Amino acid sequence: MILAMVRHGQTNSNINQIIQGRTDNPLNEAGRLEAQQLADVLKAEHKSFDAFISSPLSRALETSLIVSRELNYNKPIHVVQQLVERNFHHLEGRPVEIGMPLVRQQGYKYPGYEDDEKIIKRVVTTTLNLEKTYKNKEVLCVAHSHVIKSLLVYIDPIKYQFSNYLINNCDILYFELKDKKLSLIKHQKND
Repeated sequence: MILAMVRHGQTNSNINQIIQGRTDNPLNEAGRLEAQQLADVLKAEHKSFDAFISSPLSRALETSLIVSRELNYNKPIHVVQQLVERNFHHLEGRPVEIGMPLVRQQGYKYPGYEDDEKIIKRVVTTTLNLEKTYKNKEVLCVAHSHVIKSLLVYIDPIKYQFSNYLINNCDILYFELKDKKLSLIKHQKND
């Protein structure tokens, strides 16, 4: 299975450097344009996908809808609740400069906050289970920065950490999932 993980397009919170987490912020106009540009790149590469998956948050769903329409995908988008963004709890709605230094601390915990161990377990378990449904298929999934980083940290916790790897809006990372083993194929930046 090939899993193309896309970070949703830009929101006003992204621009204003506010931690969104599970707050259901919509795409802004720049985010819609980013999704359109990603679709144009995928069309130029003659990409097609057997299925589209999305986080339940509207910024991911709208990104997925824009891309799927442009690629003439006419089936429903499968919403996977477990691919929602990290629960930042007390840090949601706070400036990135205040909250992220805490998040980047190794082993940071706080009541109600979804720590690294919890998000990695949730996302990896969900992703590995996708192979049952989509074996030998190519799937595009629109999700969130920390969801995608969870997969990277799981693959190689020395090379990747939540604190040191940047995933821009509408970047696409291709993973291979085979026999419950996950590997990164490439990270295609949204330029």
